[in-house]
Amino acid sequence: MLPTARRTASAPFLLLVLPAAAVCQWPPDSLTNLQVLPEATPVNELVGVMAGFTRALGVRCSHCHVGEEGRPLATYDFASDEKALKQKARVMLRMVRRLNDELTAQLPERAEPPIEVRCFTCHRGVQEPRTLQAILIAAYDTGGIDSTLAAYRALRERYYGRAAYDFGEVALADVADDLDRRGHLADAVALGALNVAVNPASGFAKRGHASAAIALAYRDAVDEGAARYRQILALYGDRVVTEGLLNQLGYRLLREGRAGAAVDVFELNVGRHPDSWNAYDSLGEGYVAAGDTTRAVASYQRSLELNPGNANGAERLRVLSDRR
Repeated sequence: MLPTARRTASAPFLLLVLPAAAVCQWPPDSLTNLQVLPEATPVNELVGVMAGFTRALGVRCSHCHVGEEGRPLATYDFASDEKALKQKARVMLRMVRRLNDELTAQLPERAEPPIEVRCFTCHRGVQEPRTLQAILIAAYDTGGIDSTLAAYRALRERYYGRAAYDFGEVALADVADDLDRRGHLADAVALGALNVAVNPASGFAKRGHASAAIALAYRDAVDEGAARYRQILALYGDRVVTEGLLNQLGYRLLREGRAGAAVDVFELNVGRHPDSWNAYDSLGEGYVAAGDTTRAVASYQRSLELNPGNANGAERLRVLSDRR
Protein backbone atom coordinates (compact mmCIF):
# COMPACT_ATOMS: atom_id res chain seq x y z
CA MET A 1 0.00 0.00 0.00
CA LEU A 2 1.35 3.41 -0.95
CA PRO A 3 1.27 6.48 1.28
CA THR A 4 -2.06 8.29 1.45
CA ALA A 5 -0.52 11.57 0.39
CA ARG A 6 0.09 11.90 -3.35
CA ARG A 7 3.62 12.52 -4.60
CA THR A 8 4.48 15.01 -7.28
CA ALA A 9 5.95 13.79 -10.53
CA SER A 10 9.27 15.42 -9.68
CA ALA A 11 9.71 13.59 -6.38
CA PRO A 12 12.51 10.96 -6.32
CA PHE A 13 9.87 8.30 -5.61
CA LEU A 14 10.63 4.60 -4.71
CA LEU A 15 11.40 1.89 -2.25
CA LEU A 16 12.84 2.11 1.22
CA VAL A 17 15.86 0.65 2.91
CA LEU A 18 17.09 1.30 6.42
CA PRO A 19 20.65 1.47 7.80
CA ALA A 20 22.57 -1.81 7.70
CA ALA A 21 23.90 -3.19 10.94
CA ALA A 22 24.15 -6.48 12.79
CA VAL A 23 22.18 -4.93 15.63
CA CYS A 24 20.91 -1.38 15.38
CA GLN A 25 18.32 0.90 16.81
CA TRP A 26 14.76 0.21 15.79
CA PRO A 27 13.18 2.28 14.47
CA PRO A 28 16.27 4.04 13.12
CA ASP A 29 16.98 7.74 13.33
CA SER A 30 17.63 8.05 9.56
CA LEU A 31 17.17 6.21 6.27
CA THR A 32 19.63 5.17 3.58
CA ASN A 33 19.46 3.79 0.03
CA LEU A 34 16.06 5.23 -0.74
CA GLN A 35 15.41 4.80 -4.46
CA VAL A 36 11.64 5.19 -4.75
CA LEU A 37 10.33 7.11 -1.80
CA PRO A 38 11.52 10.71 -1.37
CA GLU A 39 14.74 11.08 0.59
CA ALA A 40 12.99 13.31 3.10
CA THR A 41 10.37 10.70 3.96
CA PRO A 42 9.96 10.60 7.77
CA VAL A 43 10.98 7.30 9.36
CA ASN A 44 7.56 6.71 10.93
CA GLU A 45 5.82 7.31 7.61
CA LEU A 46 8.11 4.90 5.80
CA VAL A 47 7.59 2.21 8.42
CA GLY A 48 3.84 2.60 7.90
CA VAL A 49 4.27 2.30 4.14
CA MET A 50 6.27 -0.90 4.55
CA ALA A 51 3.63 -2.31 6.89
CA GLY A 52 1.08 -1.57 4.17
CA PHE A 53 3.15 -3.54 1.67
CA THR A 54 3.21 -6.60 3.93
CA ARG A 55 -0.56 -6.51 4.33
CA ALA A 56 -1.20 -5.98 0.64
CA LEU A 57 0.89 -9.04 -0.29
CA GLY A 58 0.33 -11.15 2.81
CA VAL A 59 4.09 -11.37 3.49
CA ARG A 60 6.61 -10.36 6.15
CA CYS A 61 9.57 -7.98 5.97
CA SER A 62 11.94 -10.83 5.12
CA HIS A 63 10.09 -11.29 1.83
CA CYS A 64 12.03 -8.38 0.29
CA HIS A 65 14.68 -7.55 2.89
CA VAL A 66 17.69 -9.44 4.22
CA GLY A 67 16.69 -10.79 7.61
CA GLU A 68 15.34 -13.83 9.36
CA GLU A 69 11.63 -13.97 10.04
CA GLY A 70 10.94 -14.03 13.74
CA ARG A 71 14.15 -12.22 14.61
CA PRO A 72 14.10 -8.58 15.85
CA LEU A 73 13.87 -6.00 13.05
CA ALA A 74 17.02 -4.41 14.44
CA THR A 75 18.94 -7.41 13.05
CA TYR A 76 17.71 -6.89 9.47
CA ASP A 77 19.95 -5.40 6.77
CA PHE A 78 17.27 -3.18 5.24
CA ALA A 79 19.80 -1.26 3.13
CA SER A 80 20.95 -4.37 1.25
CA ASP A 81 19.88 -4.87 -2.35
CA GLU A 82 20.78 -8.55 -2.25
CA LYS A 83 17.27 -9.92 -2.74
CA ALA A 84 15.86 -9.93 -6.26
CA LEU A 85 12.35 -9.46 -4.87
CA LYS A 86 13.39 -6.04 -3.62
CA GLN A 87 14.38 -5.05 -7.13
CA LYS A 88 11.08 -6.40 -8.41
CA ALA A 89 9.22 -4.36 -5.79
CA ARG A 90 10.89 -1.18 -7.06
CA VAL A 91 9.78 -1.98 -10.61
CA MET A 92 6.24 -2.58 -9.42
CA LEU A 93 6.19 0.67 -7.48
CA ARG A 94 7.36 2.61 -10.52
CA MET A 95 4.53 0.97 -12.46
CA VAL A 96 2.01 2.01 -9.81
CA ARG A 97 3.36 5.55 -9.84
CA ARG A 98 3.02 5.76 -13.61
CA LEU A 99 -0.52 4.37 -13.51
CA ASN A 100 -1.60 6.96 -10.97
CA ASP A 101 0.36 10.00 -12.13
CA GLU A 102 0.32 9.53 -15.91
CA LEU A 103 -2.21 7.01 -17.18
CA THR A 104 -5.28 7.13 -14.96
CA ALA A 105 -4.80 10.88 -14.67
CA GLN A 106 -5.81 11.06 -18.36
CA LEU A 107 -9.18 9.42 -17.79
CA PRO A 108 -12.08 11.75 -18.57
CA GLU A 109 -14.55 12.67 -15.84
CA ARG A 110 -12.55 11.16 -12.99
CA ALA A 111 -14.26 10.97 -9.63
CA GLU A 112 -13.12 13.20 -6.80
CA PRO A 113 -11.23 12.25 -4.82
CA PRO A 114 -9.67 10.18 -7.62
CA ILE A 115 -9.49 6.40 -7.33
CA GLU A 116 -5.87 5.32 -7.29
CA VAL A 117 -4.12 2.02 -7.86
CA ARG A 118 -2.52 0.50 -4.78
CA CYS A 119 -0.56 -2.70 -4.23
CA PHE A 120 -3.71 -4.15 -2.67
CA THR A 121 -5.71 -3.34 -5.82
CA CYS A 122 -4.22 -6.38 -7.54
CA HIS A 123 -2.64 -8.44 -4.78
CA ARG A 124 -5.59 -8.44 -2.34
CA GLY A 125 -3.44 -9.91 0.42
CA VAL A 126 -1.56 -12.56 -1.58
CA GLN A 127 1.92 -12.53 -3.06
CA GLU A 128 0.91 -13.51 -6.61
CA PRO A 129 -2.22 -11.73 -7.90
CA ARG A 130 -3.73 -14.72 -9.69
CA THR A 131 -7.42 -15.50 -9.86
CA LEU A 132 -8.81 -18.56 -8.11
CA GLN A 133 -9.66 -19.97 -11.53
CA ALA A 134 -6.05 -19.70 -12.70
CA ILE A 135 -4.74 -21.41 -9.58
CA LEU A 136 -7.20 -24.28 -9.83
CA ILE A 137 -6.55 -24.85 -13.53
CA ALA A 138 -2.80 -24.93 -12.83
CA ALA A 139 -3.43 -27.44 -10.03
CA TYR A 140 -5.45 -29.59 -12.42
CA ASP A 141 -2.77 -29.51 -15.10
CA THR A 142 -0.20 -30.54 -12.51
CA GLY A 143 -2.03 -33.17 -10.48
CA GLY A 144 -5.51 -33.79 -11.86
CA ILE A 145 -8.87 -33.47 -10.17
CA ASP A 146 -7.73 -34.62 -6.72
CA SER A 147 -5.08 -31.90 -6.68
CA THR A 148 -7.65 -29.35 -7.84
CA LEU A 149 -10.15 -30.22 -5.13
CA ALA A 150 -7.43 -30.19 -2.48
CA ALA A 151 -6.14 -26.82 -3.66
CA TYR A 152 -9.61 -25.30 -3.52
CA ARG A 153 -10.29 -26.60 -0.03
CA ALA A 154 -6.92 -25.39 1.25
CA LEU A 155 -7.38 -21.92 -0.20
CA ARG A 156 -10.94 -21.68 1.09
CA GLU A 157 -9.85 -22.74 4.56
CA ARG A 158 -7.14 -20.09 4.65
CA TYR A 159 -8.67 -17.18 2.77
CA TYR A 160 -12.45 -17.43 2.98
CA GLY A 161 -13.89 -14.12 4.13
CA ARG A 162 -10.90 -12.16 2.87
CA ALA A 163 -10.46 -10.23 -0.35
CA ALA A 164 -7.84 -12.60 -1.77
CA TYR A 165 -10.14 -14.85 -3.81
CA ASP A 166 -13.77 -14.97 -4.93
CA PHE A 167 -15.23 -18.15 -3.47
CA GLY A 168 -18.63 -17.56 -5.02
CA GLU A 169 -20.20 -19.98 -7.48
CA VAL A 170 -18.63 -18.48 -10.60
CA ALA A 171 -15.01 -19.56 -10.03
CA LEU A 172 -15.69 -23.29 -9.76
CA ALA A 173 -18.18 -23.08 -12.64
CA ASP A 174 -15.55 -21.44 -14.83
CA VAL A 175 -13.01 -24.17 -14.07
CA ALA A 176 -15.61 -26.90 -14.63
CA ASP A 177 -16.48 -25.38 -18.01
CA ASP A 178 -12.79 -25.28 -18.93
CA LEU A 179 -12.36 -28.97 -18.07
CA ASP A 180 -15.52 -29.86 -19.99
CA ARG A 181 -14.25 -28.06 -23.09
CA ARG A 182 -11.01 -30.00 -22.83
CA GLY A 183 -12.88 -33.30 -22.74
CA HIS A 184 -12.75 -34.00 -18.98
CA LEU A 185 -16.49 -34.13 -18.32
CA ALA A 186 -16.28 -36.47 -15.31
CA ASP A 187 -13.90 -34.06 -13.57
CA ALA A 188 -16.17 -31.16 -14.48
CA VAL A 189 -19.03 -32.99 -12.77
CA ALA A 190 -16.89 -33.43 -9.65
CA LEU A 191 -16.21 -29.70 -9.55
CA GLY A 192 -19.88 -29.00 -10.14
CA ALA A 193 -20.81 -31.17 -7.16
CA LEU A 194 -18.29 -29.29 -5.00
CA ASN A 195 -19.73 -26.00 -6.22
CA VAL A 196 -23.20 -27.02 -5.07
CA ALA A 197 -21.81 -28.26 -1.74
CA VAL A 198 -20.14 -24.94 -0.92
CA ASN A 199 -22.86 -22.78 -2.53
CA PRO A 200 -26.02 -24.72 -1.64
CA ALA A 201 -28.38 -21.80 -2.32
CA SER A 202 -27.03 -21.13 -5.82
CA GLY A 203 -29.32 -22.09 -8.68
CA PHE A 204 -26.45 -21.25 -11.03
CA ALA A 205 -24.20 -23.86 -9.41
CA LYS A 206 -26.98 -26.45 -9.46
CA ARG A 207 -27.75 -25.87 -13.15
CA GLY A 208 -24.11 -26.31 -14.08
CA HIS A 209 -23.83 -29.53 -12.11
CA ALA A 210 -27.16 -30.86 -13.39
CA SER A 211 -26.32 -30.31 -17.04
CA ALA A 212 -22.88 -31.89 -16.78
CA ALA A 213 -24.03 -34.81 -14.63
CA ILE A 214 -26.88 -35.77 -16.95
CA ALA A 215 -24.67 -35.39 -20.04
CA LEU A 216 -22.07 -37.67 -18.46
CA ALA A 217 -24.65 -40.34 -17.70
CA TYR A 218 -25.94 -40.27 -21.27
CA ARG A 219 -22.43 -41.07 -22.47
CA ASP A 220 -22.72 -44.45 -20.77
CA ALA A 221 -26.21 -45.39 -21.96
CA VAL A 222 -29.55 -43.80 -22.74
CA ASP A 223 -31.21 -45.63 -19.84
CA GLU A 224 -28.55 -44.39 -17.42
CA GLY A 225 -28.95 -40.87 -18.74
CA ALA A 226 -32.72 -40.95 -18.25
CA ALA A 227 -32.30 -42.36 -14.74
CA ARG A 228 -29.78 -39.69 -13.82
CA TYR A 229 -32.13 -37.05 -15.19
CA ARG A 230 -34.87 -38.26 -12.88
CA GLN A 231 -32.49 -38.26 -9.91
CA ILE A 232 -31.31 -34.74 -10.63
CA LEU A 233 -34.86 -33.53 -11.19
CA ALA A 234 -35.92 -34.96 -7.82
CA LEU A 235 -32.85 -33.41 -6.18
CA TYR A 236 -33.00 -29.90 -7.66
CA GLY A 237 -36.55 -29.52 -8.93
CA ASP A 238 -37.92 -28.03 -12.15
CA ARG A 239 -36.66 -24.54 -11.31
CA VAL A 240 -33.17 -25.87 -12.00
CA VAL A 241 -33.85 -28.67 -14.48
CA THR A 242 -35.75 -26.42 -16.83
CA GLU A 243 -37.00 -26.82 -20.37
CA GLY A 244 -34.05 -24.74 -21.53
CA LEU A 245 -31.52 -26.92 -19.72
CA LEU A 246 -32.86 -30.08 -21.34
CA ASN A 247 -33.03 -28.40 -24.72
CA GLN A 248 -29.38 -27.34 -24.49
CA LEU A 249 -28.42 -30.84 -23.37
CA GLY A 250 -30.19 -32.37 -26.34
CA TYR A 251 -28.32 -30.15 -28.79
CA ARG A 252 -25.06 -30.93 -27.04
CA LEU A 253 -25.67 -34.62 -27.62
CA LEU A 254 -26.49 -33.90 -31.28
CA ARG A 255 -23.16 -32.09 -31.67
CA GLU A 256 -21.41 -35.08 -30.15
CA GLY A 257 -23.03 -37.37 -32.73
CA ARG A 258 -25.33 -39.04 -30.18
CA ALA A 259 -28.61 -38.69 -32.03
CA GLY A 260 -30.36 -41.48 -30.12
CA ALA A 261 -29.48 -39.94 -26.77
CA ALA A 262 -30.50 -36.50 -28.03
CA VAL A 263 -33.90 -37.81 -29.11
CA ASP A 264 -34.39 -39.33 -25.66
CA VAL A 265 -33.64 -35.97 -24.01
CA PHE A 266 -35.95 -34.09 -26.39
CA GLU A 267 -38.72 -36.63 -25.73
CA LEU A 268 -38.26 -36.16 -21.99
CA ASN A 269 -38.54 -32.43 -22.54
CA VAL A 270 -41.75 -32.75 -24.55
CA GLY A 271 -43.15 -35.05 -21.89
CA ARG A 272 -42.57 -32.43 -19.20
CA HIS A 273 -43.51 -29.45 -21.38
CA PRO A 274 -46.26 -30.69 -23.74
CA ASP A 275 -47.38 -27.17 -24.58
CA SER A 276 -43.94 -25.94 -25.68
CA TRP A 277 -43.65 -25.37 -29.41
CA ASN A 278 -39.88 -25.04 -29.04
CA ALA A 279 -39.59 -28.43 -27.35
CA TYR A 280 -41.40 -30.04 -30.28
CA ASP A 281 -39.29 -28.11 -32.77
CA SER A 282 -36.13 -29.43 -31.15
CA LEU A 283 -37.55 -32.95 -31.04
CA GLY A 284 -38.12 -32.66 -34.77
CA GLU A 285 -34.42 -31.86 -35.26
CA GLY A 286 -33.52 -34.85 -33.14
CA TYR A 287 -35.64 -37.16 -35.27
CA VAL A 288 -34.10 -35.75 -38.45
CA ALA A 289 -30.62 -36.48 -37.10
CA ALA A 290 -31.73 -40.00 -36.16
CA GLY A 291 -33.15 -40.56 -39.67
CA ASP A 292 -36.78 -40.81 -38.56
CA THR A 293 -38.53 -38.55 -41.07
CA THR A 294 -42.07 -39.60 -40.18
CA ARG A 295 -41.72 -38.63 -36.54
CA ALA A 296 -39.82 -35.50 -37.46
CA VAL A 297 -42.74 -34.34 -39.61
CA ALA A 298 -45.21 -35.06 -36.82
CA SER A 299 -43.09 -33.09 -34.33
CA TYR A 300 -42.80 -30.07 -36.60
CA GLN A 301 -46.53 -30.17 -37.29
CA ARG A 302 -47.27 -30.15 -33.57
CA SER A 303 -44.81 -27.30 -33.08
CA LEU A 304 -46.63 -25.27 -35.74
CA GLU A 305 -50.00 -26.03 -34.17
CA LEU A 306 -48.70 -24.55 -30.92
CA ASN A 307 -46.98 -21.64 -32.67
CA PRO A 308 -48.01 -20.92 -36.26
CA GLY A 309 -45.29 -18.27 -36.38
CA ASN A 310 -42.48 -20.83 -36.02
CA ALA A 311 -40.61 -20.05 -39.24
CA ASN A 312 -37.92 -22.66 -38.62
CA GLY A 313 -40.50 -25.39 -38.14
CA ALA A 314 -42.38 -24.37 -41.28
CA GLU A 315 -39.22 -24.42 -43.38
CA ARG A 316 -38.08 -27.76 -41.96
CA LEU A 317 -41.51 -29.25 -42.58
CA ARG A 318 -41.49 -28.00 -46.19
CA VAL A 319 -38.08 -29.56 -46.84
CA LEU A 320 -39.10 -32.88 -45.27
CA SER A 321 -42.37 -32.95 -47.18
CA ASP A 322 -40.50 -32.45 -50.47
CA ARG A 323 -38.34 -35.47 -49.66
CA ARG A 324 -41.30 -37.79 -49.10
